[in-house]
Amino acid sequence: MNLADHVMHEDSLPPAKEITIRSELGDIVAGLGLAGIAAWFMVEAIRLPDYSGTAIGAADFPKGLAFLLLLGALGLVGGAVLRLATGHAGESSTIRRPLHVLIGALLLIAFPLMMSYAGYYIAMGIFLTAFLYLADINRPLLVGGCVAGFLLFTKIIFEMILQTPLP
Repeated sequence: MNLADHVMHEDSLPPAKEITIRSELGDIVAGLGLAGIAAWFMVEAIRLPDYSGTAIGAADFPKGLAFLLLLGALGLVGGAVLRLATGHAGESSTIRRPLHVLIGALLLIAFPLMMSYAGYYIAMGIFLTAFLYLADINRPLLVGGCVAGFLLFTKIIFEMILQTPLP
């Protein structure tokens, strides 16, 4: 049996709920979501203490990233609106298991808040366990091994080697 025999193709995937949307609608939703995240990044970057005076400081890098993310998001929305206005609609996109996708997005939004209240290790343990279950990886020993391995990896790399404490 070769590797190609193990790869699942789209036509051999198990049945699951699907929704199909126009790519322009998906681009607008994704662009607005990314614009919201960019605004959030900018607000948080503005709150960072800046001791550099007129020089480039610690807050300038995240502000720059937030600005670039906002530009990209607006470009995504603008391109979709332009395609709709000119009648050059693209293809449609199919989302399998949309509830899982929505829960995954909510987990991504909740992770920084969880980390602020519970700390990195507890939040990441919960977050990674939930994501593995969303991906249908539900054997308890495998989930526990993946979570423990990842947490150990981050402990060794960030805290021990890079000397960067994780809250």
